[in-house]
Amino acid sequence: MPDEAAAAAAPFRVLCPALGLVPAQTPPGLYEAAVRHFAAVPWCAALLSPAADGAEPAIAFVPQCFNPAPGGGEDQFVGATLARAPGALLQMLCLFRPDDAAHVRDPARPIGRVSTLYALGDGLSGYRGILHGGVVATLMDETLGIVHELNAVLGKAGAAPAGATNVTARLAVSFRRPVPVPGHVRVTAWVCAVDGRKTRMACEVAGPDGTVMAEAESVWVMVGPKM
Repeated sequence: MPDEAAAAAAPFRVLCPALGLVPAQTPPGLYEAAVRHFAAVPWCAALLSPAADGAEPAIAFVPQCFNPAPGGGEDQFVGATLARAPGALLQMLCLFRPDDAAHVRDPARPIGRVSTLYALGDGLSGYRGILHGGVVATLMDETLGIVHELNAVLGKAGAAPAGATNVTARLAVSFRRPVPVPGHVRVTAWVCAVDGRKTRMACEVAGPDGTVMAEAESVWVMVGPKM
């Protein structure tokens, strides 16, 4: 990773051994446990495996929200509350595929799409065996935010500079089908357009067979340190 990208990564807690990102005080084995969990689920393992068409291999990482800093203060809802509640958020792992071998290290080319694998327990149910709708929205909102987080960590052009961040201004969710729990889902978020400080994005929740169970359109706004 270039020196400027390494400097940009310092405030974040994204855990990605493949890119040399190992934040201080990361729990031992956090990344390995996540990879091991999803590698044991055939359809998730296929997403982590090399693409048959010769595309760049997926790069997996644990997002900041699942690796909060000790002592609290931020990223507590997912990493400290949902992840520690019995039968709730059992595991979480993100991945993206670079366009080519130089993509990750090219600051002029942001990462436009990220997928997150979630292992969901029945402690997240609303109705019996069905994921609570508020959690569906949370999973999408987190994955949308991870796109911004990843680009900031990698020092990409257009990412929020030091002291600024991107926040959700709008999240319009369409629920297509019930999301069963316990189970695994893939939540994919991507950038549709950038207009100054605003980023228009979309997101979907899919199951093992690719069936889309929820969709969202979202607008994110870059703001300064005083909100």
